Amino acid sequence: MTEVLILILLGLAGYLLYRALRKKPKVEALPRRADLANLTVKDATRGDNVILSGAGQSYEDLSFTVDRLNRYDSNGEQWFELSGLSAGKRVFLEWSEDDELEITIQRQRGLHLEAIGVSEEDLARMDEERSRSRFIEYQGKRWHYRESAEAGYFKDDGPQGEGFYYWKFDCDDLQLFIEKYEGDPFEVGISERIDPSRVRIFRA
Repeated sequence: MTEVLILILLGLAGYLLYRALRKKPKVEALPRRADLANLTVKDATRGDNVILSGAGQSYEDLSFTVDRLNRYDSNGEQWFELSGLSAGKRVFLEWSEDDELEITIQRQRGLHLEAIGVSEEDLARMDEERSRSRFIEYQGKRWHYRESAEAGYFKDDGPQGEGFYYWKFDCDDLQLFIEKYEGDPFEVGISERIDPSRVRIFRA
């Protein structure tokens, strides 16, 4: 009886060893690597070369190497700013993605509220009403209120951010933005939306 039991146990052990040896090793999923031949603005990182087709003032191509990559955050939504020098002038390119990818290039920066004929009280009322029927007039155009909110600025996509408040206004493919950091004056600028197909990224 004992010999039979030993034979059964040896057979069971052999079967289990056979099954273990036949089991295929688990293959760990490799992290996704960017397709270097088809990089998009979302893949861009510091050191990458950016070419903006027909984005110059005279519709020439603009190119720059990314030397700054900053992140913005507002109510859980994020957008990113790529920056670099093109012909000695700094280029600021922002992208965000909600329902679709939106890219803007800054065309003008460093204006003040007086230049666009808007007061702090006007901005406070727009922020309270949040009505897209409100607008401001500047350069012979109507810029309609889009949104306003508190946001955080994270230099070089770092963990420590700096808070500020912003207002955005739309006029066709142009966007007028107003920013206010604590202790600094209001700053006004204008950006232009560009089609993502006009942005090419090359890894150095």
